Amino acid sequence: MASKNSAATVKVSGSAANYTPATLDPELRSAINSVLIEEGHVGKIQDHLLHSLHAHSSNWPTTVQNHALALLRSGEISTFGALLRRVVEDVRHDTANAPSGDANGGDVNGKKLSNGADTTNASNGNVPAATTTAPSLAVPQAVINDALKVTRESLEMVCEIEANGAT
Repeated sequence: MASKNSAATVKVSGSAANYTPATLDPELRSAINSVLIEEGHVGKIQDHLLHSLHAHSSNWPTTVQNHALALLRSGEISTFGALLRRVVEDVRHDTANAPSGDANGGDVNGKKLSNGADTTNASNGNVPAATTTAPSLAVPQAVINDALKVTRESLEMVCEIEANGAT
């Protein structure tokens, strides 16, 4: 891991706090990304995110897997590329529409499947059962917050903010 005194530190202007993705210098972004990769921070962030997703009470990875399987079994999706695009779209949709401050952070039941389909129980012949609901595909807010914290810690290890605003 890099330390503040490591040769792998990237100097960043103090004004960078006001940058947006559109105004961030591509060379600076590339330098930061390179150091994060070289120093093993990207793997650490990914591992931490995966652990947080599995440890969260929403059981998000299984929820996403079950959603993907339902799309395949229904015949609505038949190729891997289409499945991947659809699941990512559904996760984004549910995350954007999650109650404010609770992107799947608490009780997530009570939603229809992201594809808008109702699931039914056809074991009764022609009479469908009551609509069942599926958990939200929203990424849990607690997981997002935890991933942001680990990412910030990694950035603080590899970036040196210059007070004078020079880069």
